[in-house]
Amino acid sequence: MEDKKSEQNILEKAINYISKLSSSKKEKLMTILKKVNEVQSSNLTTKEKAKEIKRIMWSDQSTNSKLFIGAFLGAVTGFFIFGTGGIGIAALGTGVGVWGWLATAAGGAFISSLIHNYEKKENEN
Repeated sequence: MEDKKSEQNILEKAINYISKLSSSKKEKLMTILKKVNEVQSSNLTTKEKAKEIKRIMWSDQSTNSKLFIGAFLGAVTGFFIFGTGGIGIAALGTGVGVWGWLATAAGGAFISSLIHNYEKKENEN
């Protein structure tokens, strides 16, 4: 039960973070997250997914995009590490890197929930 509360709290913080971005950055980030979500749902291996997610979120991005994507990833990582009373770096998956964590079921569930909840919030406004 506590894990669900923590997870919801992290989602809310991530949604608030996205909401504070400019319209163009929000749109760009949501487009990227949707592409990542498609990769997460694919039949690729976890290693292949991690490589593709890194390409989408980092390698194919301009320097300016990398700055705000990096800030987003840093904020989300901070929410997971510090926002839950310290679940620990290994639980976040940094043992395999952010790209590897995003390629796992946990990362996929987080991104999918983030997209769904963000769009729901935007439609309510």
